[in-house]
Amino acid sequence: MGEQGERPRQGEPGRRPAPVPRDGSPRRELAHWLRRSLAEHGEPTLEAMLRGLPDEVRLSRSALAKALRGDTFAYLPLVRAVLRTAGADEDEVAAWTTYWHELDGLEQRRRRNETVTADPPPWAASPSPVTPSPSPSAEVGPEPPPPASEPSRRRVPVALVAGGALVAGVVLALLSVALWSGPIGPSESASATVLAPVTTTVPKTFRLVGSSRDITDGRLLWAATFDPGTGRFFPQDKPCLVRTDGTFDCGQYYLGRQFDPDTDRYRIDLFVADSDASNALLQYQIDKGGPDGPNPGIPTLPAGTTVVGDRWYTRS
Repeated sequence: MGEQGERPRQGEPGRRPAPVPRDGSPRRELAHWLRRSLAEHGEPTLEAMLRGLPDEVRLSRSALAKALRGDTFAYLPLVRAVLRTAGADEDEVAAWTTYWHELDGLEQRRRRNETVTADPPPWAASPSPVTPSPSPSAEVGPEPPPPASEPSRRRVPVALVAGGALVAGVVLALLSVALWSGPIGPSESASATVLAPVTTTVPKTFRLVGSSRDITDGRLLWAATFDPGTGRFFPQDKPCLVRTDGTFDCGQYYLGRQFDPDTDRYRIDLFVADSDASNALLQYQIDKGGPDGPNPGIPTLPAGTTVVGDRWYTRS
C-alpha cells in the first residue's frame, strides 16, 4: 500500500487530468482557468466531480476529461455544475458565467475561421504565458496549483460580481434546464416561426431568427437540420436564445454538412426539449468532439422533444 496522501498513479482510479496545452484558443483558455479554479478548491479528481454532479447532468468520464483538457469547448451548464461540485460560491459562479460568455463569443468567431486570441479572466492579475504544446494523448498528472502571488478567485471585484449576477439571471432562465429535475409536460400551444432568412435559397451559413410563443419554463428551444437524403437529424451545437418578447435567435446556423452538394434541400425543425432531451443533445455534441468534430447525425430526436415549427431551405 502507498503512503497516506499519495497521489494515484497513471492508470489507477482517481487520476487527475493532464495539464492544459495553452495556445490562446477559447476552449483551451476556458479549460486552463477552470482547472486553476478547481485547484483552488482542492483539485477534485474526475471521479469525485462525476459523483458530485447532479443526477440531471449526465456526463461520461471521457467527455468530462475532454472538456477539462480543452479538447472540446465546455458548455455553460457543465462549467457551472463542476464549479458548484468543487465548492465554488454563487459569486464565483456568476463571474465565471460572464467570462464564459466572452469566450463563447470568441469561439463562435473562431468557427467562422476568424483569428482570435482569448484573454485571461479579469480576476487573473498575473496570468502565466501562453505556450503552444502538443495535445496530450493520456492523462499523465495534475496541473500545478496557482502560485502564491496569484489572488484567490473568490476575490472578485464587486462590479464584476454585479454584472455577472445579471447575466447569470438571464442564463439561468434559459439554460438551467440542464439542472432541472421537475417533470415538464408538452405544451400543445407552443409554436415557433422562422422570420429570417426570408428567401428559400440560402448560403451554407446564415443567422436563424424568428418568433415563438408559449415556450414554458424549464424547456429550451432547439433547431436541427433534417436531411431527407440520409434520413438523419443534425442538431445545432447549443439551444436558441429565446427573449422575453418571444423572439428567438439561434445564432450562426450551418445548413447541411461541409461537403454536401450545394443544391441539396433541407428542412430545419424547431423543437422544444425537456431536461433529459437537452442533456442528450449536449452530450451528443461533446461525444462527437464539438462543432469541429465528425457529425454523423442522429436517426431521431431524443425523447422529450416536441417539434413546434419547421421550414425548408435549399443551399446555394
